Amino acid sequence: KNYMIVVTKDGKLVTLDFNTKTKATEIKESKVKMADVGLGSSASVEYVTKGEKNFLTKMQFTPAKGE
Repeated sequence: KNYMIVVTKDGKLVTLDFNTKTKATEIKESKVKMADVGLGSSASVEYVTKGEKNFLTKMQFTPAKGE
């Protein structure tokens, strides 16, 4: 299953579903695959809610230290 759980600034957990059409851009402005986003990365995300699911539409991230 293609999903990720993110923690908001206020500590809330949000589950986001994604698919092959979801775009991910690393802060250094190079295109990456969703599999390149590692645990502990810092991210800014946009998502939409459809029914009871949240779908990731855009993400910019900084890899976790040590990657």
